[in-house]
Amino acid sequence: MTERSVATLLFVVLLAPSLAAQQAESMTSLLLRFDNEHDYAQKERLLNRVTSQYPDAGRALLWLARSTKNTDTRWMATRGMATLHYTKCAPFLKASLKNPVWLVRANAARAIGDLRITNASSALLAMFVAEQEAGAVEQASLALQMLNVKAAAPYIREKIPRFPGQTRDWLLRALGGVGSDSDVPWIASYLDGDGEAAAYALEELTGVKFGPHAMGASAIPGPEVLAARAWWASHKDQWPRCDDCRRK
Repeated sequence: MTERSVATLLFVVLLAPSLAAQQAESMTSLLLRFDNEHDYAQKERLLNRVTSQYPDAGRALLWLARSTKNTDTRWMATRGMATLHYTKCAPFLKASLKNPVWLVRANAARAIGDLRITNASSALLAMFVAEQEAGAVEQASLALQMLNVKAAAPYIREKIPRFPGQTRDWLLRALGGVGSDSDVPWIASYLDGDGEAAAYALEELTGVKFGPHAMGASAIPGPEVLAARAWWASHKDQWPRCDDCRRK
């Protein structure tokens, strides 16, 4: 290699970091584009860039969530703060549980669960009790389960018959996390049909494992549901006094 070639190579190597620095977009610029973008997929990508490139962006995201006029920015920024484990946003999250937009309430509830903000449990429970939007009910029920809010059990029971499909599945799983022995017979009644959420809830409450839960497309009901049905058929007459029930 000639001296000229070596000099050229060294120039490129030394220049590369400065070029990369110039190409890196500032956090302010990214947040501005994030706020003004309303295509959800593009907005999500911008948020991911913010949280991956700027791990200290929690404070800026909180400021943006409070000040923006864009609802989609507010609830997506909430997710970003949870990703960055920015627990100083707790007062904002608690206030957001009363927001008139259900997506804001839903994401605030989920962030409270993800960040394990236990002192927001009462506010979260109050939001869940009053909530009517399925998506917000789902996220709040999961958050209550994450925080192990046992006081939520009667309100979850009340909502289960009122919400069909996916939302009922979320509620059954949540009850499996915060319920008690007395919930087992009632949850078992939901083993008909798909029954996977009921089987999962029974596992949580009883400690009995019904086998691996199928991933992806599978027969309905799955093998774990069939195992749960068989277990309950042989145990319902003596529950909870059965000798082989491995309750928590």
